[in-house]
Amino acid sequence: MQHHMRIQIAGVSSTEEALRLAALGVDGLGFTLRLPSGLHDGLTECATRAIIARVPPLVGTVVITYVTAVQEAVDLCAYLGVNTLQLHAPVADGVMRGIKRILPLLKIIKSVNVTGPDSVADAVRAAHEADALILDTYDPATGRHGATGKTHDWQISREIVRCCPKPVMLAGGLTPGNVAAAIDAVRPWGVDVHTGIENADGTRNWDKITAFIAAARIGDGA
Repeated sequence: MQHHMRIQIAGVSSTEEALRLAALGVDGLGFTLRLPSGLHDGLTECATRAIIARVPPLVGTVVITYVTAVQEAVDLCAYLGVNTLQLHAPVADGVMRGIKRILPLLKIIKSVNVTGPDSVADAVRAAHEADALILDTYDPATGRHGATGKTHDWQISREIVRCCPKPVMLAGGLTPGNVAAAIDAVRPWGVDVHTGIENADGTRNWDKITAFIAAARIGDGA
């Protein structure tokens, strides 16, 4: 049976953008909130809630955040009305289980920074509580966990996919030019892109977005 490659676009910041991405067949819309660096594109939680209310059915809405406490995560997700929580900061054992005890229908994606062979064990451990994983790049020069624009070792990512019992998304430096090769190398369940479909000033480049979607589908054999 042919696999449908899930595509998530992170950094959504307007209703117009969300609806346009949904119309292009994007599976997940990622909204970045409560980041160490503050607001992304000036996006507030109130504005995010209003955007999500307009998203069509069957399109995933994902809050991408550095929140680490159970109740804070629960309150944020309940306020926004998202169906998925993506946790980028390290969290203590039991936090994801605690969130799901209160919001059992919420899906949780846990990020894993692919920094070396030890990342395989980190991923398997995170998969005990998460519904899915997202493999991203850590940039020691900036201290950023994700949205680095840099790739990591895809062979390690492929080993994580092989060992992990949960769906695995690939992120980190993906672009229209390399996403097909990344899919072929890693065989992930889905791919995520943020900086790879932006202009130099951080605005969205719709030619890159449509090219990324097409390349991801080709890479998946669609």
